[in-house]
Amino acid sequence: MKILLIIPPFLSEENSFTHNPQVVLYLGMAYLAVYLKREKHEVHIIDAIAEGLSKGALLKRVTEIKPDVVGLTAPTQQIYDAAVIAEEIKGISPGIKTIIGGYHASAAPVQTLREFSSFDYLVYGEGELTLPELLKAIAANTNDVLKDIKGIVYRDADRIVVNPPRPYNDIHALPMPDFDGFKLSLYKPFYSFFNKKLLELPLMTARGCPYDCVFCFRTNGKVVRYRNLQSVIDEIKRDIAVYHISHLLFVDETFTLNMKRADALCDELIKTGINKQITWGCETRVDFVNEALLRKMKQAGCRFISYGADSGDQTILDHVAKSMKIDDIKNAVQWTKRANIEVYTNYILGLPYDTIDTIKRTIDFAISLDPTGLSFTILTPFPGTEIVNMAQHGEGGLKILSYDWRDYGKQLGRALELEHISRKQLERLQRKAYMRFYTNPRKVATLFKTVNLRAIITYFLYNRYIL
Repeated sequence: MKILLIIPPFLSEENSFTHNPQVVLYLGMAYLAVYLKREKHEVHIIDAIAEGLSKGALLKRVTEIKPDVVGLTAPTQQIYDAAVIAEEIKGISPGIKTIIGGYHASAAPVQTLREFSSFDYLVYGEGELTLPELLKAIAANTNDVLKDIKGIVYRDADRIVVNPPRPYNDIHALPMPDFDGFKLSLYKPFYSFFNKKLLELPLMTARGCPYDCVFCFRTNGKVVRYRNLQSVIDEIKRDIAVYHISHLLFVDETFTLNMKRADALCDELIKTGINKQITWGCETRVDFVNEALLRKMKQAGCRFISYGADSGDQTILDHVAKSMKIDDIKNAVQWTKRANIEVYTNYILGLPYDTIDTIKRTIDFAISLDPTGLSFTILTPFPGTEIVNMAQHGEGGLKILSYDWRDYGKQLGRALELEHISRKQLERLQRKAYMRFYTNPRKVATLFKTVNLRAIITYFLYNRYIL
């Protein structure tokens, strides 16, 4: 069969302007491509965001490819975009079957099929084994086979059928992802937007997160599954030799969760000389680093670390089940700077039980640490998270404003406020925080290194509140 995998474009002008230009290659799609090719399917990939395609240009490509099946992926804010593209594809050829997967589909599978008739099937959870099985059922053109496929949701007459979840994959059996279908030169590396010579690819060494932060949905489960370190090294060597990468982005949810393993991986990067060939970055928790490990990471080629700090108020951190201390944030930032690694911290405004005072405390705290760069997002009630349940019951002062998924953006979304802090107040606080940090002459370069000028202008024009 001829399979087309699509990352849809942003159809909202606002979202397309403010979308982070550091487009990360969709690793999940690269893994899917391997399994589909093993089954002798002809695989095409279109990343409409990276390629800058309009809806019309994308549909023209679809017409040229003439796929039998189209698979789409979308985060919550883009699920409408994916549905519109699927509907337009049906208009091109009603016989094309459409499959939706990704974060939103996994978090709200039944609701997604109910809400969007342009999707024929839905894959939730890890799709590497599920999708090939579903394609066999589609080829057989019978619903009798569908009932035995774990991890899918489908329509049977007027019913929506949810099959049992598929067990998580044996991570040791995963092959190396296939990046051949992507236009690699179009992807912008994290925190190096203007460095056109820096080719970055993502790499996963583990799946899963054991924590219960109320604002997260754990797509890969709570049990952390680690890859064999030799397979990680082999994949990096492949990426250097075949794709000529100069930078690597580790996309583990918490890269240093197992600190001994992270140390051992750094030893391998140093021993093999990979640290002389590439640099890399990662995201991790502030309570899973120490000075010795950070020095080793720097020696192994680490260029930046992004930390989820979330709040500068201990009571708020406790309310969101973050399981870390304010001193952990301080220490991690100071140690990372001393190791000469760029440090980026991320905070969320409007968390449960937040007040104007706790938010101002968070902003003051974040700026006082003087990281390389930082972000202040506004809490979003993403489906599948505990935040949704809390907001529906008014817990923590949370109040959902919109169930329109297009409002579910972290920077310019309009989905949530607090009982005593309006959405406009949250956005005003967010804007003030960014202005305070990035108008510092020492930080202006960082801003333009990480966000394109068009997004900056659009943010401040759209968010016109008095400072």
